[in-house]
Amino acid sequence: MTAVDALSDSSDAVEMEDTSASHFQVEKHSWEGLRDIIHSSRKYTGMIVNKAPHDFQFVRKTEESSPHSHRLYYLGMPYGSRENSLLYSEIPKKVRKEALLLLSWKQMLDHFQATPHHGMYSREEELLRERKRLGVFGITSYDFHSESGLFLFQASNSLFHCRDGGKNGFMVSPMKPLEIKTQCSGPRMDPKICSANPSFFSFINNNDLWVASIETGEERRLTYCQKGLSSVLDDPKSAGVATFVIQEEFDRFTGYWWCPTSCQEGPEGWNTLRILYEEVDESEVEIIHVPSPALEERKTDSYRYPRTGSKNPKISLKLAEVQVDSQGKIVSSQEKELVHPFSTMFPRVEYIARAGWTQDGKYAWAMFLDRPQHQLQLVLFPPALFIPVPESEEQRQEFAKAVPGNVHPFIIYEEVTDVWINVHDIFYPFVQPEGEEEELCFIRANECKTGFCHLYKVTVVLRRGSFDWTQPYVPSQGEIPRLFISLTSEVETNKDIRK
Repeated sequence: MTAVDALSDSSDAVEMEDTSASHFQVEKHSWEGLRDIIHSSRKYTGMIVNKAPHDFQFVRKTEESSPHSHRLYYLGMPYGSRENSLLYSEIPKKVRKEALLLLSWKQMLDHFQATPHHGMYSREEELLRERKRLGVFGITSYDFHSESGLFLFQASNSLFHCRDGGKNGFMVSPMKPLEIKTQCSGPRMDPKICSANPSFFSFINNNDLWVASIETGEERRLTYCQKGLSSVLDDPKSAGVATFVIQEEFDRFTGYWWCPTSCQEGPEGWNTLRILYEEVDESEVEIIHVPSPALEERKTDSYRYPRTGSKNPKISLKLAEVQVDSQGKIVSSQEKELVHPFSTMFPRVEYIARAGWTQDGKYAWAMFLDRPQHQLQLVLFPPALFIPVPESEEQRQEFAKAVPGNVHPFIIYEEVTDVWINVHDIFYPFVQPEGEEEELCFIRANECKTGFCHLYKVTVVLRRGSFDWTQPYVPSQGEIPRLFISLTSEVETNKDIRK
């Protein structure tokens, strides 16, 4: 008999004490006592938050004979452990309404130590832990591909993967994850599975973007921003990395995004995989020197730190394309940039707060903010708007000729206020139905209209203009097409928060 059955079949009655005749007493404390209570409550709150399960993934179980409808994956701290680990729970198909359902925590990994020996993290990992305010050890994040059942995570100064679900079925006992070897020097940060082809994954190494194959171990460097110099002063560029301001102020900790679909190109029928990424140039950002007791002879660590009122990094959006043959081998890779410089097309944009792709992969999207954070724009980018990085101005002109005139960015949403705009993750674009490619529907939260945060369903008409991309683009002479935004309906309120 299960615990659920035992609870539901129990005939014992619990008598509740009648407290209506008694007075509710509040214990009085001194100011010193209240301060101690608050301090201790903060300590326990931190402990609870660190141990609470998070990062949930629901996977449906299709076996008719199985008593469970879903398997739920998450990160949590098992009983008796000091490390976060990958856990799962089984959700039964039938639950009695009057029963109290308690899901048991089951470990996915067998005797796996995720924390580096002696707790020695790399410099990049230490900085990321500080920005995320992480107080836990072990596995702190993971990526998951539901169709193949692939898990990818960072642990013990390396990368590991394992599988559960997919075509191989679900496991019944803990497994040992497999380490992914590398020829790269330094840590591999921000690993992600390619959603269009889970045989490939990506990571950041020394501030550049890489792609690798899980099956063959082949690695390919996609960007060449870093020169490999030891001085922060001489190496100001990075690709696919969220800068200090973006991490601290906007809670964005990644700088690149896989396209969810692939496309076949060329006579050989090779698959093209795409990654949208942010390239950053911090050459004009101030360098500060912080003493570090971990370094020899009390030397200092050097960081790029934009002080209040000083210059922020220069930013741009780029595209990396990877071509894969029928055997799953990387044939070629290519960097692409916008047909005109990012700063020319969007001169007022100071921050890329969020970015990603639509579900069908037809458009990349980005959320832009100006420096005072009074103007927010959501912009769509067709992949055809990106051209190979030219070696000369003449070559740029040739590439620009190949871009059709009706291919351009679309500003699908805009907020303009005289107060600080709060940045959030609530943006959900729907798939465009066949034959209705001129319209796009999405859900977006907005608190500028009423002072409260509400969910809105927005429908926009993608009005296409005509541009000659071989000519210089001057924003004052012609804005990138703004769309007529028609508010079709208001969805139920998600939260009410008055500014």
